[in-house]
Amino acid sequence: MEDEMVFSQNDPRVIRDAAIKRERVQTWLRERGLDGVIISRRDHFAWITCGGDNHVLKNSDIGVGHLVITPQKCYLVAHSMDALRLFEEQVPGQGYELVSLHWYHGDPRLAARDLIGERWAADTPYEGAVEVNRDLSLLHDPLTELELARCRWLGQQVGDILCEIAQSLRPGQSEEEVARNLHVECIKRGIELDVLIVGSDERIFRYRHPLPTDKKIERYVLLHPAARRWGLHANVSRSVYFGKPPGNVERAYRAAATLEAHLLDRLVPGLSFAEILEWQKSQYAELGFVDEWRHHFQGGPTGYVVVDALRHSTAAKVQVNQAFDWFITITGAKVEELVLLSKRGIEIPSFQAPWPVFEPEGGIPVPDLWVR
Repeated sequence: MEDEMVFSQNDPRVIRDAAIKRERVQTWLRERGLDGVIISRRDHFAWITCGGDNHVLKNSDIGVGHLVITPQKCYLVAHSMDALRLFEEQVPGQGYELVSLHWYHGDPRLAARDLIGERWAADTPYEGAVEVNRDLSLLHDPLTELELARCRWLGQQVGDILCEIAQSLRPGQSEEEVARNLHVECIKRGIELDVLIVGSDERIFRYRHPLPTDKKIERYVLLHPAARRWGLHANVSRSVYFGKPPGNVERAYRAAATLEAHLLDRLVPGLSFAEILEWQKSQYAELGFVDEWRHHFQGGPTGYVVVDALRHSTAAKVQVNQAFDWFITITGAKVEELVLLSKRGIEIPSFQAPWPVFEPEGGIPVPDLWVR
């Protein structure tokens, strides 16, 4: 797929897919007996517009453009400093009516509220609204073919960047220097980072989220970008070791990678997320790490949400055309890839040569610890 076809909000496939999303929401509204919903969160905005972006402030989950979906009509509500830009560049051809307000009119959600009947919902807490953030997340799946293509592109890019960074790593570099280099490579490819972890040596054993510091790298490095483009995510964790890994590192990494490989091998439509978690617990115990599952989220669906790590507490089941982020962590090791379950079967678009391969018996090939 050509880059301009993947990137453009004017692409006919983007407009077609956005219509599918609006229909999902309108069907859901009718099923719930709701008169309309206000969508303000950046993740839901990106989903329903098939890649649109309503942010100005980067450090906020709530954007400056608010979509109003009713069973009959759709609106974009925003202050005048952003309204026309959002309308023309983020939702072109998607059938929204523009409602532009001056800044002194206050919160645009007040005006959005007036476009809906009495029983209304919002994806952010708001007085009088039914809060439906979680409900909307469940509407994100299944992914469309365009979204799968975008996930494959994003995973490939992140995998390539990690290979480049791993090959350029040198002992004596600071974690912050490596993090900057990784961030720059993402920026060059139009990719944003929601999380950037670079930890080394004893910090990998001490912390589950070793954010980069000025510490100098000695032997062991953990790299983890949570990358985002079009609102979609590719969250990947890889590790590099200089010299022969000691037993505790090798044992922890191989156990985590073994669990990952076996989990992906058994990932099929209809399997519940609750069943997956129970299976993970048993595997941790079988591998000799009985309580390690307690110390970090174990993963779940990804896509426009970074990861829905609590999907196991619902009755939800795995489905075709879904993306996943399974982060398997054992003290001293972490593995994680962008995984797709499509009509092609299991795909790991973030995993490619020259990263070394680990293939345990009864599992599918996954990235190994890169020993340099």
